[in-house]
Amino acid sequence: MTSRIAFRIGVSQEQMNREIVAQCEAAVAAAARGETIEATHSIHFETWADFFKKITPNRIAILEHVEAHESVASMYALAKVLNRSYPAVHADVVALVELRLLHREGNELRSFAPLADAEMIMA
Repeated sequence: MTSRIAFRIGVSQEQMNREIVAQCEAAVAAAARGETIEATHSIHFETWADFFKKITPNRIAILEHVEAHESVASMYALAKVLNRSYPAVHADVVALVELRLLHREGNELRSFAPLADAEMIMA
């Protein structure tokens, strides 16, 4: 299974629900045919302002650093490398974990999928 990220901007809750159902149905059909399934993590934002509140330059820097190193041992180490305060990095990491852009296992951080391959979809 491969993974990718899709940022969707300007999507209503109703449209998002329809798309999720369609994606699930397509994945079930592909699995029944024995095909490899690509996991797509879609993150929906109603407006560009909502997108930029959640996906900030500092958070992009965190994602890029974690991705470049495959994983990071701790938030403290990440804060030190990025020359940022631990509380600020902690808040950003929590937000990225909530968005499922980062995976946290114990203290270790890993990225969900390559940010460079992320897809931007505007409704």
